[in-house]
Amino acid sequence: MKLNDILNQFHILKCVDAEIIKEFQADGVLRVALIEYSKRTKNRAFAIELVNTFIVTRRQAIGVVTVEDLMFACFNLALQNQIEDCLKIWEAKNIDFDTYCGLDVQLMPFAGVTETIEFLKLQKNADAEKALLYIVKCNNCGDFNHQHEYFSPDILPWFL
Repeated sequence: MKLNDILNQFHILKCVDAEIIKEFQADGVLRVALIEYSKRTKNRAFAIELVNTFIVTRRQAIGVVTVEDLMFACFNLALQNQIEDCLKIWEAKNIDFDTYCGLDVQLMPFAGVTETIEFLKLQKNADAEKALLYIVKCNNCGDFNHQHEYFSPDILPWFL
């Protein structure tokens, strides 16, 4: 399946099904095509649905979803540049022990470390508070010292 076919199907059906998940898992060229598309064109509805489908699939164990799959979907969501989506990435990071350890924290402050911290301070829920404490701790440890490279337009992430 080509990216345009997937996006057209989503436009009509408003969902990402198991077949699309399998396509992205099996085809590195397709993954790169989506990332390149998202760098040029915002399609937040698709990006959120893709992350949600990967999250649900991993939680239900109805299919194999690796940490790298989640990182791909979260990176694509981060390219939409809506700061509130840091909480969706936090949700993906907290699916289970392996995702908590394996999903790069650098995906969360895609809109800037300071901006993400300030956003999380304004949120009034337990998940945002936990995310804030984690981001601040990681920032103090230097985990974001090369954040600009993580989202560099010239570098493709290793998990693609």
